[in-house]
Amino acid sequence: MTQGFLRASVMLVVAVTIVIPRPSLSQRTAPTRRGAPGASVPMTDVSITLGSTTTTGRVDAKCGVDEKATPTNGRAYFVLMYPWFGQQVAPDKPQWRFNLEIRRGPTSEASNQFTFSFLDGTREATIQTIAGAETIGSGTVRVTLQDKGGRFEVEGRTKQGVAVRATIICSAFQRGETGGG
Repeated sequence: MTQGFLRASVMLVVAVTIVIPRPSLSQRTAPTRRGAPGASVPMTDVSITLGSTTTTGRVDAKCGVDEKATPTNGRAYFVLMYPWFGQQVAPDKPQWRFNLEIRRGPTSEASNQFTFSFLDGTREATIQTIAGAETIGSGTVRVTLQDKGGRFEVEGRTKQGVAVRATIICSAFQRGETGGG
C-alpha cells in the first residue's frame, strides 16, 4: 500500500505540474516584433529635396550600424532605409522610399563613399560614389553622431544634374549585420 500511495502521489504531482501553469510562465508575454501593432520603435525624421521640391516625414526607418564593416571589405557601415526590408507600409503612411548606405572610413566611422537613392513614384534620384563601382552623379555625405543615433546630410547632383539635398535624423541605431534589413 505504501508503494501504491507513493506512485499515486508522484503521478498526481506530475499531472498538477503539467496542467497548472506556473505564475512565471503565465505572466510571460511574447516579444514585440518591430513593425507589430503597438510596438514602440525609434522614429526617423526625413527631409529630401530634389530640385525645388521637398518631401518630409517622420517614419519607421531602419537605421543600422554594421560592426563587421571595414574600410576594405565592401560592406556598408551605416545603412538607412525606408521602408525597411519586408516592411508593410500602411496606406496612411508615406509611400516614398529612400536608401542611404555609407562605407566605413579608414580613420573614422564614415567615408565619402556612399550610395543614396530616393523614389516617390514620380521623381527619383540616385547618387553613388563607391570606389570601384560606376559613379552616378556626385555628392558628399556628412555624419554627425547624436546620443543613440545620428544626423546624415547628403548634398549633390544626380547624373542628370538635378540638385539633391537630404537630411535624415535617426533617433537610434540598430546594431548588428545590416544586410537585407
